[in-house]
Amino acid sequence: VVVSEKDVTKFDNLQRRLEEEQEIKNQLRDQLAEMQQDALQTHKIIARSANMVNTLQRALKVSKADSSVLITGESGVGKGLIANLIHSNSSRAQKPLIRINCGAIPEPLIESELFGYEKGAFTGAQTGGKLGHLELADGGTLFLDEIAELPPPAQVKLLRFLENGRLTRLGGTQVRRVDARIIAATHRNLKEMVAAGVFRHDLYYRLTVIPIAIPPVRERRECLLPLLRHFVDHFARKAGSAKRLSNAAIDALMSYTFPGNVRELMNICERVVVMSEMEVIDRRDLPRDVIAQTKAAEDMWSPW
Repeated sequence: VVVSEKDVTKFDNLQRRLEEEQEIKNQLRDQLAEMQQDALQTHKIIARSANMVNTLQRALKVSKADSSVLITGESGVGKGLIANLIHSNSSRAQKPLIRINCGAIPEPLIESELFGYEKGAFTGAQTGGKLGHLELADGGTLFLDEIAELPPPAQVKLLRFLENGRLTRLGGTQVRRVDARIIAATHRNLKEMVAAGVFRHDLYYRLTVIPIAIPPVRERRECLLPLLRHFVDHFARKAGSAKRLSNAAIDALMSYTFPGNVRELMNICERVVVMSEMEVIDRRDLPRDVIAQTKAAEDMWSPW
């Protein structure tokens, strides 16, 4: 008779850890999905000009596929809203859209944020390790904002993931299969960065399977008045007051170029709603930059 005994406590603990990790992952996904729905309900995409309508049509068509998308455009044009639109109209809509700003995370931490890490991977690491953004986006979408700021080592690992859908956590050896769609965005010229050797050409072509360019506000003049009215009404409701723009204020804002695009437009609308004393927001209530630019334009065209 041969008797083999083995202490299964270690295996029980490991199984328990795996179950706890999966539960944490599910809770994070549910919380992120709720936050995503709240964000979508408080933002509205307004398109009246032909170029913006074409951009939205392209985004909706892309949403039906699983291809990687690169969204380009100046800062503040609404690249995040287009990413939301693509995700919310895709087959992944019930799963979370995970967003990571590649330029807002210190370079030494970007890999651990993207791919996660195991216990003891580096000094200061959480005792139980940490899920990366890619794993949190499993079944959903990962939105990589400011992709041009991704450091070279992380570029290599992201390329490898795009090629085979597998990743390894920092400090780990286990290969994990993850099903996450990649949407990237940047306001920089990636082609020039590829030519300069600071962005990998193979990653660039993996990301730009379907490119979407968002026009700036100055090229969307038909959208401008509906945007202004929408955000003035939005911030007025939020402040519990009734506010509207005078014709003089509308004329000045319609002549302004909005270098900060929709983000600047939103800030201006919120500022004038909060700071104006009267129900009707007049030209004198507008920021100095707007008045100065429109006055310069008037002086240029004035015969006197």
